[in-house]
Amino acid sequence: MSAHTDDLKEFVRKRVIDLHRSSEGGRGEATATLARLRRGSGAEPGSNPLLWEETLGLPAQYSGRDDKPTAAERSVHIALSLFAAHQQSVSESMHRSGVGFGTAARQLSRRETSSEQAVLRRFQALATAEALEEALVHARGLVTQFRAARIPLDYGQFAADLFDLQSPAHRNGVRLRWGRDYYRAEPKTTTATDETTAQNTDPQREQS
Repeated sequence: MSAHTDDLKEFVRKRVIDLHRSSEGGRGEATATLARLRRGSGAEPGSNPLLWEETLGLPAQYSGRDDKPTAAERSVHIALSLFAAHQQSVSESMHRSGVGFGTAARQLSRRETSSEQAVLRRFQALATAEALEEALVHARGLVTQFRAARIPLDYGQFAADLFDLQSPAHRNGVRLRWGRDYYRAEPKTTTATDETTAQNTDPQREQS
């Protein structure tokens, strides 16, 4: 995790939490905003004035001063549009802090309805994408599967990851973290049966 993206993560987390709470409360405007975000996933940040309130207004260090969107503005736009797709027709929030993309992909690959190799191939394609547009295609496909399996994702962290993937100095750090999360060994749980078996086979106990 990197301190240089902390404010970016918090910005996106607040946005998605507010969007879900508003839609959960039955506010029609929130539902309409989510629909606009879904439709605008491939659009240039700032190109749709109806999405300015949601996707712009980033902290000063991430906002641009010329006529081109910054890497952060692109990342936020993609993260929010994919959250809207993830949340479609789902009542519980599909944002959950601490669930990185590698963790979510690993959970998906373990589901009986998923092909582990197919998930891994798409995840690897996302991680190695040279262009953000290509990454969006692979990320959208995985998020669609996350929604079907009701697997949440930390959208603040995802926005930060997209931001760092655009930087040669940081992209390999994202790939390393995703790979670690995907292949992280599950902690072994010890049961009463395991302990009994261990005691029965302990050489010192057998000699005493």
